[in-house]
Amino acid sequence: MCLLLMLVACSEPGSEGELLYVAPYTTACIGVGPMDCMRVRHSREENYQLFYDAIEGFRFEQGYRYTLRVEVSELETPPADGSRLRYRLLEVIDKEAVEP
Repeated sequence: MCLLLMLVACSEPGSEGELLYVAPYTTACIGVGPMDCMRVRHSREENYQLFYDAIEGFRFEQGYRYTLRVEVSELETPPADGSRLRYRLLEVIDKEAVEP
């Protein structure tokens, strides 16, 4: 919850977006049902956390580590079973192939 609030607070109009570091492989997780989740972190020093949302304009490929700049905004009427936050890709800063 605190992480979500931090993202919203840091994504004020006019900001240049937030950095997300995306791990090279997804992980099985449970959202509304079983699904595969990306694992993301907000700095290189943090541990990866499950990411249940989608990033508009981003197509994840297994085997690549990404650094993304995203716009994070709060939805006025979020779905009952979904996130209050909307993520939109601004830029792929880095895409690095990782050995399996």
